[in-house]
Amino acid sequence: MVQSQRVVEIEIVTPDGHLYEDRGVLIVVPGVEGELGIMAQHQPLVSLLAIGETRVRRAGGELERFATGIGYVEVLFDNVRVVVDHAEHVGEIDVARAQAARTRAEERLARRGDPAARAEVDFYRAEQALKRAENRIKVAQRAAS
Repeated sequence: MVQSQRVVEIEIVTPDGHLYEDRGVLIVVPGVEGELGIMAQHQPLVSLLAIGETRVRRAGGELERFATGIGYVEVLFDNVRVVVDHAEHVGEIDVARAQAARTRAEERLARRGDPAARAEVDFYRAEQALKRAENRIKVAQRAAS
């Protein structure tokens, strides 16, 4: 006899709207101090998220991968809401574009020692752009292997 798996309702939300709404047996999110795995009947939780990979295991065993940005996760009963500043499904990641963004960010950050660059380069934004680009590349590579 096959037991049915308990599921959680999962949504991933960005400023652009709902990116993902479905059910899953497990969601793994990149917490600021490490990954958090959430299954059905998890205790209520609100936690900050870092740039990283969010994975959803569906009841049939399929794995959905997302490159996600900073934000938070909220768990209440069997509902999980991931609210992040950006998210991209692995199937939508343009690796060449991500590599070009990484190169641009690295070039901006290389100018950090130049006093003239301080007026024209926002180094915090360049660091965040570099982290996002590297994350997108990493998520795409993991999915391909």
